[in-house]
Amino acid sequence: MREAYSAINPSDQSYHLVRIRQGSTVQDIARGLKKAGLVRTELDFSRYALTRGGNGLQAGDYYLQRSQTMSQIYARLLEGPNTEVYRKLFIEKRAPYARQLQGQYRVLASINLAQTILESHWGTSTLASKYNNYYGIKAQGSQKSVEMSTREYLNGKWVTEKDRFAVYANWQAGMLAHAQFIRNGTNLNASQFKDVLASGNYRDAAAALVKDGYATDPDYAQKIVAIIENYKLNQYDS
Repeated sequence: MREAYSAINPSDQSYHLVRIRQGSTVQDIARGLKKAGLVRTELDFSRYALTRGGNGLQAGDYYLQRSQTMSQIYARLLEGPNTEVYRKLFIEKRAPYARQLQGQYRVLASINLAQTILESHWGTSTLASKYNNYYGIKAQGSQKSVEMSTREYLNGKWVTEKDRFAVYANWQAGMLAHAQFIRNGTNLNASQFKDVLASGNYRDAAAALVKDGYATDPDYAQKIVAIIENYKLNQYDS
């Protein structure tokens, strides 16, 4: 029995997503864990969980490792979704491309990453998850687009209005479009984001995003800076 509850592979540090839906039974959870290769059999986890009551296992997205024992997996499910792991993986997945784009377009990687986090709510917004637009970039001309509601800060108050947003094939295309958008500006003003490009650090660049009209939110620069400093995104600028 001890073998059944031990780690599948103590040396495997990769993460595997297990999505637990609201109302899932212990058996449903066991099935998901087995499918992800995190337990040897569904019965192993069901037996382990039920002998401990099987209560308090929370719904949500979990990033688990095959190096975790049954007790560690069970404890994680009791504690709740490990959002911090999702965010770590979200950043690590995009950081290399953000650095590459910085070299090509002079848009700081930290700014690129912070904007995708803020604008897409860590990739969970409809615009990001369905249309690969992680930056709230509005469509220009005949560009492929989708009409969606957006909140803008106008004349001292927040208003909701409809607008056309660009649609991209994948997240890489969206990141590239963001860098090109900052570098090339809009159809009406090719040098619109010149202050962003001229900024030598993330604080100045964040302030320039507001000055150059990327966002209407008066607190946008502070939000970008807070994200960069909280997740140490400026490490990718060098």
